[in-house]
Amino acid sequence: MDRVSLSDLAVGTRDRNRDSDRGGESDRESRPGMRRLKLVLEYDGTAYHGWQTQPGLATIQGTLEAALARIVGGAVSMLGAGRTDAGVHALGQVASCAVATRHDPATLRRALNALLPPDIVVRAVEEAPAEFDARRSARSKTYRYTLLRRDHPSALQARYSLYVPYPLLLPPMAEAARALVGTHDFSAFRAAACAAASPVRTVYEATWRPEGPFWHFEITGNAFLQHMVRIIVGTLLEVGRGRRSPAYTREVLESRDRRRAGKTVPSHGLYLVTVRYGDAASPSGPGPAA
Repeated sequence: MDRVSLSDLAVGTRDRNRDSDRGGESDRESRPGMRRLKLVLEYDGTAYHGWQTQPGLATIQGTLEAALARIVGGAVSMLGAGRTDAGVHALGQVASCAVATRHDPATLRRALNALLPPDIVVRAVEEAPAEFDARRSARSKTYRYTLLRRDHPSALQARYSLYVPYPLLLPPMAEAARALVGTHDFSAFRAAACAAASPVRTVYEATWRPEGPFWHFEITGNAFLQHMVRIIVGTLLEVGRGRRSPAYTREVLESRDRRRAGKTVPSHGLYLVTVRYGDAASPSGPGPAA
């Protein structure tokens, strides 16, 4: 790696360890303190068992923590803005952590990308306030679910979209999606294993955006329940196939009954696109229309 040498990083870590071994007040003052970092990530979730670390399984969080630990010379605990499920992708996932390192953010980004597998990329690293928490500080998140609408599947897009061979009507699906906007009890759209304390969430926008043979469902909310987006898409597909009227979504929402909603669609069509913080002026990702 010509941009930043891993051997140079190792030398920096050894120097830091020698400093700590010598002790003394002046040495302690010269050692770097803990710094809060914000990382923006892009990843293909196909090979991973979701974001959250699980013993004996490959996860995004575990892979990132292992890479960063090699750079800073000690264990790292990383928190993600969204706990994406197995197979779910991200264009703008955000993670936060506290580390003791002298390396500047640009050097850390280059070093991480040199160590990480090619299906995980660190798009940005920046200093963050001490109180920054990737999950709790988030003001909104945007997810996208992509359908492939044509008469044959795709060899290249099979991992990133759900192939739908049957006819669908977009206008009633768009009408049904509008019922989701607002603050509601989303009990009908949560997994049985969902551990969220409250099912109440606020959805700011829920729209369909066709792009050639791809239909993108994009939804922005303050937070999401486990499998919420995938169950919503399964429910909207019932409307698109003509099996249900556009009023069906509101009926399911008001019932608070998971049995009334559609199937949970597969995870591989889902992306975490953007996480917004503060005044939402600086999104983490390329934006809902990317």
